[in-house]
Amino acid sequence: MKQLNLINFSKKFPIFLCAFILLIFQVAQAGVSDAQRRIIDNQLFLLKEGMVSEKEVFKKAKQFDDTGIFGIGSDEMTIEEYKEYLKEKNVYNSPK
Repeated sequence: MKQLNLINFSKKFPIFLCAFILLIFQVAQAGVSDAQRRIIDNQLFLLKEGMVSEKEVFKKAKQFDDTGIFGIGSDEMTIEEYKEYLKEKNVYNSPK
């Protein structure tokens, strides 16, 4: 009886492992992509000086969303992720 349980577990374990790896991969990929970071970083000075609005920079960076293949693996930047990235870059702490 115990051997039967081990066989069932050994058949199911690779499926659980693959699902876990895919879940971790999705979580690690979420957020602002490298291309979006470059766009935002290039606009930081203008943003801090008030020469360009956050909304304009967001729209520019949003054009570089990862769409994935047929929607699988897509990662679209949200406004919350964008604002969090701006906080990391100390945009909100800069004098205006």
